[in-house]
Amino acid sequence: MDKKKQLSNVAFGGNWSEQILVSDELQAVLDVIHRAVQNCTEHDVEDEALLNAMLYIRKNVEKGPMLCAAFFKAIRIQTQTLRYSETCKVEQMIRIWAGVE
Repeated sequence: MDKKKQLSNVAFGGNWSEQILVSDELQAVLDVIHRAVQNCTEHDVEDEALLNAMLYIRKNVEKGPMLCAAFFKAIRIQTQTLRYSETCKVEQMIRIWAGVE
């Protein structure tokens, strides 16, 4: 069952159900970004999932536009080892600004 439908039937106590949904969405976004980092040395990772993840970060994380620009710059670096190193750094910054680390 979809969590939104499941939690919509809850009629008590604050906004914790909305917090669960936001937390789940953020974790899904961070998972997409992490997979992109892990695969960026061997594949072109600029796909629809990553674009959607970056859009989420841009809209919902303080410094999101700056972090997105830095990530896209990093995944376009020609040297594989430098590309991986820089995307790891930006991923860590995204996690920090998202309040996960």
